[in-house]
Amino acid sequence: MSLLKALFGPSREEIWRQLSGEVGGRFHEGGLFTQSAVQARTDDWIITLDTYTQHTGNTHQTFTRLRAPYFNPEGFRFEIYRAGLFSELGKVLGMEDIEVGHTRFDRDFVIKSNAPRRVRRLFDNRKIRHLIDAQPKIHLSVKGHDGLFGKFPAGVDELHFRSTGTIKDLAQLRTLFDLFAEVLRQVCHEGKAYEDDVRIHIRRLRAPGGRIKDKYVLWEGDGPRRDAAAALGRLGDPAAVPALASVLEDEDTLLGARAIEALARIQDRKAVAPLVRFLGDTREADGAPVGDRVADALRKLGEGELVGIVAGAFGGDFGRLKAYDGEYRAQIIEALGDALERFSGTHAANALAEIHAVEALPRLREALRSTGSGNPAGQAISSAIKALEARAALPRAAAASDVNVDTLPRSAQEPL
Repeated sequence: MSLLKALFGPSREEIWRQLSGEVGGRFHEGGLFTQSAVQARTDDWIITLDTYTQHTGNTHQTFTRLRAPYFNPEGFRFEIYRAGLFSELGKVLGMEDIEVGHTRFDRDFVIKSNAPRRVRRLFDNRKIRHLIDAQPKIHLSVKGHDGLFGKFPAGVDELHFRSTGTIKDLAQLRTLFDLFAEVLRQVCHEGKAYEDDVRIHIRRLRAPGGRIKDKYVLWEGDGPRRDAAAALGRLGDPAAVPALASVLEDEDTLLGARAIEALARIQDRKAVAPLVRFLGDTREADGAPVGDRVADALRKLGEGELVGIVAGAFGGDFGRLKAYDGEYRAQIIEALGDALERFSGTHAANALAEIHAVEALPRLREALRSTGSGNPAGQAISSAIKALEARAALPRAAAASDVNVDTLPRSAQEPL
């Protein structure tokens, strides 16, 4: 044992390396300009432990912090610290002092929040109260999404802990990771085991995708959203259809693929309309075009004939499309409009003209601005615009609802 170790005990790096193993995390070695850190995943969240230095004039102070971004669309805020510390914090955020109904806890801690009922539910959790009470110094709060670490996606905030000095107590650090995991489960999942909870999976699906990165990756939203889509398909509840349909055009095509599979499994007729629009989508999704995946899903929903009609139009066969008088005309027109700038743009433009889709004129004009008229697709789009503009200019036959019955001629015998 070295003299320094005998005098001061294990170094921070030694303690934090051991911690990373105990929490199933990863130790990040510090460098010349970076501090060492520990990161661990729990459910959908990444918990990051590191230190930072705050400079004030000629003095500087080191803080240990933990942080974990999470989806917080309701804007729930709370702040807790031991009584006598940070007494002015929270006021500028519009938060009020709250008693949560546990006498000793209310005596020892100051709690502020913008949602009193919700913060009481949070601290009704006995395990959370116990883990907080185990911390000799604590400042635990929710930080807004435009804090020190860059702009977070809309709806994402950060659970944040800080304490002065460098924490090297292994038991205390492990308790902090346990506290973060428990608080995140409570505020995001209300402490429930969420594997079979449709409402929670819908919430997970609506969270932002992508990454938040500082020195390390702090948030990865794509994986949890894909997992949520797959879970909703497994659970088969029609209540999930609108949420699944809302991610079909997401940039994450793998998420879209999972949503398409889920809609097919749920077998609800409300899924047909949002799926039809994507029949011509050529984006790659997990080894197959999105449009092919949509066609398979629609066949499972009993719409094989509809798939054949649209596929025929993309191939230049407009006969069945012209005869179609079903309920999905608007969605077919959207699918054709989306295909104007793809490989089947010529056929899509001709199809829109053949079915007299004057409602597609704005989309056709937009496509012409993008493609120009110097290629076959552009020429077809230009011709379709002319044909549909001519049709739109024709006098419209009056509907019965347009006629004022008081102006119609009456028979001589009809009473006034």
